[in-house]
Amino acid sequence: MPVSLSNGIIVYLILFRPVTGTVQICALFDTYYCVFQMEHPHLTLLHRENFIWSLSSFTLLEPYISVLDGDPLQEVVKSVIHQYKISVLPKHPSFRKCINHGDFNDLNILVQPCESDGYRISGILDFGNLNSGYYIYELAITVTYMMIEHPRPIEVGGPVLAGWESVLPLNEAEKECLYVLVLSRFCQSLVIARYAVTLNPENREYLMTTSKKGVHILHQLWELGKEHVEKVWFQSAAQFSDGK
Repeated sequence: MPVSLSNGIIVYLILFRPVTGTVQICALFDTYYCVFQMEHPHLTLLHRENFIWSLSSFTLLEPYISVLDGDPLQEVVKSVIHQYKISVLPKHPSFRKCINHGDFNDLNILVQPCESDGYRISGILDFGNLNSGYYIYELAITVTYMMIEHPRPIEVGGPVLAGWESVLPLNEAEKECLYVLVLSRFCQSLVIARYAVTLNPENREYLMTTSKKGVHILHQLWELGKEHVEKVWFQSAAQFSDGK
C-alpha cells in the first residue's frame, strides 16, 4: 500500500511472499497437472474487440506476416491461419465461454512447496491481457508457454491436459481444435514479436524472449502433424490421470 511521508515522499509497501516461479521447476509434470485446479467465477466480464493477443482475433495477424518475408516459417503461419479459418472458426459456437487471463505463462504463475503433495499454485501475476473468450483458449495458451520451458516440449501437453480435464473435461469440438489453437498462439507470439522489433529494434532481446524458443517448437509441431501430436497429448493425459 502507498504511504505518504511528511517530506512528501511516497513509499509503496508490498507484501513479500516466498514463492517459486514455474520457470524454475519446469521439469516437474506434477506442477503442470495442478495448473488448472482453479475456476473462473464469471463467464463473461470483459470484451475487447479486435484485441491482437486474443485467439479470437488470430486472423488479424494477416496484415503483419510480411515481417516474415524470406523466412520459411511464413508459409507455416499462412497455413495455420488457413487451418484456423476452416477448423476453428466454425466451432466457436461449441466452445464454452469464460474470462481468459490471456498470458498464463511460467513467469506469471507462482507456486509454493507442499509438505504432502509437491507444489501448489499460490498466485497469478499480470492481468493486462484479461479478456472474454473461451476455456479452450486458456488451455491452448498454457500448453504453449509450458512447452517453451521444457526440454521435451511435445510431452508437456499431456500433464497440462490431464490437470485441466480433472476439473473441466473437453468437449469434442474443443479437443478437435486444441492442436491448431496451440499453433495459433505460437504464430501470434512470433509475428507480433517480429513486428514489435521493427518498431523498437533496441528492445529486440526482450521482445524476442518467447518467440526465440517458440520458433523451433512451432516448426516441430507443424512437421509432426495434428494426428501425431494429439496422440502424444491425449494418451499421456490418460496415463497421467490413471497414475493419480
